[in-house]
Amino acid sequence: MPEYKASELIGATGSVTRRIDIVDAKQAADGTIQIRVEDSMGNAYWTELDGDISID
Repeated sequence: MPEYKASELIGATGSVTRRIDIVDAKQAADGTIQIRVEDSMGNAYWTELDGDISID
């Protein structure tokens, strides 16, 4: 990985690949689904189930 200065990273884009376990889910009246995940880095958070998430 190349070395960056913090100021060089502002505005940059990228992607993150992590393994997640879904621990809870809610469906809204409009059909959208929110899932609570725990990731391989030990973080837990809510996110929308969309095309950016692949479930095995």
